Amino acid sequence: MRLPVAGPTTSILFNQINRNAVDKRISKLRVLACFMVVLLHVSSGAFLAWNSNWWAGNFYDSLVRACVPLFLMITGATLLPRQEPISVFFRKRIVRVVPPMLFWSLFYLAWSSFNGENTGNWALAIIAGPTMTHLWFFYELIGLYLFIPVLRRFFNGSTRQEQLWFIGVWIVVSSILPMLRNLLSLQYSWAGYFDNFLDNFNVSFFAGLVGYLILGAYAAQGNVSTKAGWALFAAASCCTMTCTWLVSRWLGKPSELFFDYLSPFVIAAAYGLFIAFMDTKAGTPSRLVTAISDCTLGIYGLHVFVIDPLFGRNGLSIANGNPWLTVPLVSLGVFLATFGIVYLLRLVRPLRYVI
Repeated sequence: MRLPVAGPTTSILFNQINRNAVDKRISKLRVLACFMVVLLHVSSGAFLAWNSNWWAGNFYDSLVRACVPLFLMITGATLLPRQEPISVFFRKRIVRVVPPMLFWSLFYLAWSSFNGENTGNWALAIIAGPTMTHLWFFYELIGLYLFIPVLRRFFNGSTRQEQLWFIGVWIVVSSILPMLRNLLSLQYSWAGYFDNFLDNFNVSFFAGLVGYLILGAYAAQGNVSTKAGWALFAAASCCTMTCTWLVSRWLGKPSELFFDYLSPFVIAAAYGLFIAFMDTKAGTPSRLVTAISDCTLGIYGLHVFVIDPLFGRNGLSIANGNPWLTVPLVSLGVFLATFGIVYLLRLVRPLRYVI
């Protein structure tokens, strides 16, 4: 994957992002990423069914796998270049992520308890991990926030070449080598040597989703055409789709191997989509885009509940009809319904801290 070098508009583009916290490119990208999350969770039902509906699930799921990486790249692009005292940074971040994490954790514990599940001690349950599958992102985000003050020092004091070096090593260590290991482990027992290789050289500093923060901040400074970004996104998504089909056919069951957020093709797709948006004209977002963007965290927390209890139990699911049509239609319906609920709840000012 070829990353761009700095162009003549580098400093202009970079400064626009940081001086203006409300940029329509970032807002639109955040809204799109949120909708992609909803579509991913709706389409997963078709993907996991190894039948005639599988291809629809594979198509849509492959198309939106860049959703979470996009959120992380936005975080990197908007937070890493900033200069502020560490106490100010953590005070802002704690208020924005911890109350929503606690609120949605308790919400889904209450829902599980209402449905007769044994939820145990709620405080211990929250400490132990996500109380609903998709809430893992809150835990991941808190962990990344702890590292951001260090990443800021690196990013603001490093050259473009040094940043590119970090990204390159991160892709090899966190994406390419693990993917080779996972592919080979499907047939060869010696694939575990990849783990020993990574341990011996102690490259854990480059492991995990943290690289998306640097990638987002780096890409925001680049000068790449929108067409190139869309082409990369389309090509990478097609590769995810094709490789998923090949591995699933070989195993005789659905395989999510290439759906991993650190898959090389997912990284490429996220990068392509990000630069496609960032190459467009900066400016203030419309009132509608701003309203939806402000609700994205709440939509992320609530949409799983809307998919099943509200939509699924009332016959509004992909099980009814052609999944090629029902997946996008149900996703759009869930997204709009969740946005409406969250928007109304946010009119009550205290709820904004948790929704």
